[in-house]
Amino acid sequence: MEKTMLLFGRNLLKEALAQNISVKKIFFQGPNDKDFVESILRKSSGISLSSQFPQSRLKDVSHQGVAFEVEHQFYLDELPADFEDKYPRILLCNHLEDVQNLGAISRSAAAFDFGLIVHESRRSAQLTESAIRVSAGFAFRLKFFEVSNLTPFLISLGKRGYELAGLVSDGESLDLYEWKAQGPVALVLGAEHGGISEPVKKQLDFKLRIPMEEGVDSLNASQAASIAISWIYSCRSR
Repeated sequence: MEKTMLLFGRNLLKEALAQNISVKKIFFQGPNDKDFVESILRKSSGISLSSQFPQSRLKDVSHQGVAFEVEHQFYLDELPADFEDKYPRILLCNHLEDVQNLGAISRSAAAFDFGLIVHESRRSAQLTESAIRVSAGFAFRLKFFEVSNLTPFLISLGKRGYELAGLVSDGESLDLYEWKAQGPVALVLGAEHGGISEPVKKQLDFKLRIPMEEGVDSLNASQAASIAISWIYSCRSR
């Protein structure tokens, strides 16, 4: 995994600074771009500014005259001892491979207070520059964690009091809107085409389906995630 990432765009930079992300250097293309950067920087920020804009790396994108380097600090090396208090809602991606989906899911996770996203180290999308852009920078508000195998990790979450739920479309699944989490919850999302793997599915306390009109049998992974996590979020105080 790269230690630094090159990102671009004015709103993305503003979000990075707002979330106290470690920005190493900011590149500006012209005088107006420099004025914008200086207007949002704290006087004592200590961030290096450069007019050597990396045009060759950004020639095919709408960069708004601003690019910046950040340290890739978004993955936890280990979970804190009291992580169930810090992360009462966790999203787990079971071989979700599309970084665009991960980016869109990250945006929804930030909107609905799922502060931690967990995924496998193999055959799974990682948080890349592209994923951060798709998240509109809201991935900056989250933490990410990699595991080699989701099944034992799920078992450990269950022992810590998490309710284990997953989106599964079969005859045994419960209507999402008939279910309400009673405590900390871990929601599993499956792969784009294969869904949740059987070993992971066996660990679920609840298999949930999103009710839909007849003839529409599935949603995009990020769409389904948004619906499910928004419902869980709305149930917090009910």
